[in-house]
Amino acid sequence: MGSGIVLIMFVVMAVVVWMEFGQAELYSTKLMHRFSEEIRAIRVSRNRREGNGSFGNDEIWPQKGSSMYYRRLLSSDLRRQKLKMGAQFRYVFPSEGSTTLPLGNDFGWLHYTWVDIGTPNVSFLVALDTGSDLLWVPCDCFQCAPLSSSYYSNLDKDLNQYNPSGSTSKKDVSCSHKLCKLGSNCKSPKQPCPYIVNYDTDDTSTSGLLVEDILHLTSATANGSHNSVRAPVIIGCGSKQSGGYLTGVAPDGLMGLGLGEISVPSFLAREGLTGNSFSLCFNEDDSGRLFFGDQGIANQHTTPFLSSDIGNITYLVGVEACCIGSSCLEQTDFEALVDSGASFTYLPDKVYQRVVSEFDSQVNSTKSSFEGYPWQYCYKSSSEELPKAPSLSLKFAANNSFEVIDPLFVIYDDQGAVGFCLAIQTTDGDIGTIGQNFMTGYRMVFDRENKKLGWSRSNCEDLSDGKSIPQEPSNGNSQNPLPTDQQSAPNGHAGAPAFAGRTPLKSTAESTYLLTQQLHVPELLLLVLLIVHIVL
Repeated sequence: MGSGIVLIMFVVMAVVVWMEFGQAELYSTKLMHRFSEEIRAIRVSRNRREGNGSFGNDEIWPQKGSSMYYRRLLSSDLRRQKLKMGAQFRYVFPSEGSTTLPLGNDFGWLHYTWVDIGTPNVSFLVALDTGSDLLWVPCDCFQCAPLSSSYYSNLDKDLNQYNPSGSTSKKDVSCSHKLCKLGSNCKSPKQPCPYIVNYDTDDTSTSGLLVEDILHLTSATANGSHNSVRAPVIIGCGSKQSGGYLTGVAPDGLMGLGLGEISVPSFLAREGLTGNSFSLCFNEDDSGRLFFGDQGIANQHTTPFLSSDIGNITYLVGVEACCIGSSCLEQTDFEALVDSGASFTYLPDKVYQRVVSEFDSQVNSTKSSFEGYPWQYCYKSSSEELPKAPSLSLKFAANNSFEVIDPLFVIYDDQGAVGFCLAIQTTDGDIGTIGQNFMTGYRMVFDRENKKLGWSRSNCEDLSDGKSIPQEPSNGNSQNPLPTDQQSAPNGHAGAPAFAGRTPLKSTAESTYLLTQQLHVPELLLLVLLIVHIVL
């Protein structure tokens, strides 16, 4: 304790000497209230450039001293307190259960889950899509997909339509709402907010009005008990669908799980109900799980999300190379969207050509074609048992490898398996898509708080008892190591190892001198407080 006090006195004396003889620099800045006219002018100017002309009206920019002014400040304080207090629940999942369902070709090979919305609650079978943001359901339909179970081969009950007037917890969302993207098109800021979402596939879209209602969820605690959670969210009352949404893909709605403020994970995190993360698990038997708040296991593999040119609005990752068998291919780096709303995987054309060519050279089967299947690289099987195909893996930063468990699509007839296809396709542009088929066998963690994607091998066990899925066995090595002769980057330059040793520390005296030469007075005072905290 005595030596600690001496050290503190020494540092304090150094600060005093610096303040007396050094050239202390003073900095100042103007403070502006969040609802000041200066801030309002800045926000209005920016939103006009972005095409959101509704920003700046009194409903979202209240007059100082008004009741709305104080309600907005109080609401902001409560949200900040929820964030500071941390997540209320470890895991949260739909009240109907965490299970996700694959429903085959009738439903576009996507995964679905049952969710309850409104008061009284009504159940909807929604597709799970990490590539979009909005939760929408069919509502006041004049152009929607059939909802009768007789239209689908995999349903045992009819699907539902949302009735806004039938829910006592429904609230209107006006054009002045900050999440109303089409607010500038409204005649009045008080009229209901319209929405339209256009998807990339086959002119597929949904449109209607935004409303706020309750999403019914269940929480799991450490002792295995469950709590009912009523989460206010904004949903799309989808009165008109087009494209694939009229032919069976998401007939009863879709849950966007993207990074946008209007997505369900964003609402749950802002309300302090869960951490800002979720997981999707796709088992090899086609079952799956969805958990909000799940950040995965300690030794899972991870790679950071990238920022796109239009902002950090998608789950974008950087693939350094594609590997077929023991060969990691040069010039196969690309950026990819991680999209559960895509059934299959798409590669930029230059990458696709190298991957399929290498796969074709390693597979021991006769190339063929099968009518009705979209893939170019398909092969016949001359026996009941399919031949062993070469493995496919994606190489991420720091030698983190993602081994695709089953990149093949098996083709059957009355006699059984007659062939298989490499289930990847080419896409225009430089950005590919890691689809649902590549995620099979993994617990995929979308850690939005730490801006990274995590994955670990999993059988998609149930977390609803509040317990963690057992961790992968760890022996200090990567679960999916790259071939030993392919440790260099695709351009031939060796990549730096994740831990290349530590920089030798300078002596205490030299370090102190460098600190006092580089830090200003406020920083030195912070240093003193830090040392006091460490010593005492």
